Amino acid sequence: MKGLTRILAALGLCLIAASASAQQAASALPAGKPIKIIVPFAAGGTSDILGRMLAQRLGERLGRTVIVDNRAGAGGSIGTEAAVNGDPDGTTILVHSGAIAVDPSLKRNLSYDVQRDLTPVTTAVVGPFVLLVNPALPVKTTAELVKYAKANPGKLNYGSPGIGSSIHMTTEYFKSLADIDLVHVPYKGAGPALAGAMGNEVQVLFDPLATGKKYAQSDKLRALAVSTGKRTDLWPEMPTVAEGGVPGFDTGVWYGIYVPAKTPKAIVDQLNAEFVAILKSPELAAWLRDQGLEAVANTPAQAKARLAEDIERWARVIKSAGLKTE
Repeated sequence: MKGLTRILAALGLCLIAASASAQQAASALPAGKPIKIIVPFAAGGTSDILGRMLAQRLGERLGRTVIVDNRAGAGGSIGTEAAVNGDPDGTTILVHSGAIAVDPSLKRNLSYDVQRDLTPVTTAVVGPFVLLVNPALPVKTTAELVKYAKANPGKLNYGSPGIGSSIHMTTEYFKSLADIDLVHVPYKGAGPALAGAMGNEVQVLFDPLATGKKYAQSDKLRALAVSTGKRTDLWPEMPTVAEGGVPGFDTGVWYGIYVPAKTPKAIVDQLNAEFVAILKSPELAAWLRDQGLEAVANTPAQAKARLAEDIERWARVIKSAGLKTE
């Protein structure tokens, strides 16, 4: 009986310690202070839509106010700077696209260093780009496009939503690995770039799967491949660019969640746990699929490694392409 009593007492102490630990985690975020999710782009885009969905779910889970603050301008730099200078207590959160990994090499006069001044919480979601061509172009596969481009150097145009955009970088990456010459035509947004492709102002365009698939299935554009290294469940019959003869090509649109660098680890870990639970919930899976996205929901360390890898990759692409910095 004495042994049993000692065991029960020990278990009681463990339960007390676990309860105290849970209470500590629950109180890591400052009470009574609204949480602000900064989206560094205008309302209506994918970053904004994702940010609002995450804000709603986070508010429900925590039982507190979570607001979205759109800080558009300078290609995302204004909002990112606001996040860098926000309170490092878990109440300032940044939701940014993969363009955050392009800025360090493309923008000369940034007032911040994304790797030094921000702490990744998680890579939230990824989604493939679709390689599209105007239907008048006599190619039906990636291999045929590469062959045609090599036979007609500098005669094909490609579109993008603007210099430094993920689509711009993706196409330069494609050009580099395929060793082809395409002429860049930057537009003011994704919509005008799609219109340019449909009007044959540009013959080649990478576009996020959600919209690219729609235009391909309506025969307004022709889809050749997806940009990810493996085929996606979002369009399983569509081959990859790598399968089409461009080995090593593996990229896509992605969105990450960040906090100011001095945010305590306990808060970063708590936010990670909350966002991972949200992103992996069955309710969000269907919504993400409609957006052409899939949850990643990785650890802070994995998100940090992914950011570093992409920064290095885009630095090489920018240098190789001779792109001018701002």
